[in-house]
Amino acid sequence: MSTNRVSAILNDADKTTVLESLSQVKDKMPFLINLSVQERRRSRKMGAKSVEYVNLSLQGSQTFGSLIPASVDVTEFSKDVTLVNQLMAIRIEVEALLEGINDTMLAAGSDAMQFADLVYAYLKRGSKSNVGVKSITADIAKRFVRRSRPIEALKV
Repeated sequence: MSTNRVSAILNDADKTTVLESLSQVKDKMPFLINLSVQERRRSRKMGAKSVEYVNLSLQGSQTFGSLIPASVDVTEFSKDVTLVNQLMAIRIEVEALLEGINDTMLAAGSDAMQFADLVYAYLKRGSKSNVGVKSITADIAKRFVRRSRPIEALKV
C-alpha cells in the first residue's frame, strides 16, 4: 500500500467552529448575489487583463470628470471598482483554502479507497472459511457490479 498522505481528525467542535466562522464571513457580505447560468453568460467578464483598464478608466473619470456626462454615475462606478478590488483579495485567500480542502479530500479519499480495497481483499479471503463474513462481502461487491445501459441509450 502506498503512503497514507493524510492522517487527521477534525473534531465536531472544530467543524462547528469552522462552519460558524464561514457563516460569519457570509454575514459580513450581505451584498453577495447568485447569478443564473444565463446571467453569467450574458455578463461582460472582467478578467485579469481588464483590471488595469477598469482602474485607469475610473481614475480618468475622477480626474477629468468634466468630460464625463452627468448620466454616468461615477460614484457608483467607483463603488463597483472598489468592491471588485476588495473581493479579489478575499477570493485569492478563499481559492487557496478551497484548493487545500479539495486536495486534502482527494488525498484522504484516495487513502480511504486504498484501505477499503485492502480490507475487502482480506474479507473476501476470509469469507471462504467464515460464513458470517459472506454477507458483508456480498454487500461490498455490489459496488463493483456494472449496470447495463438501457436499450434506448444504445440506439444512435
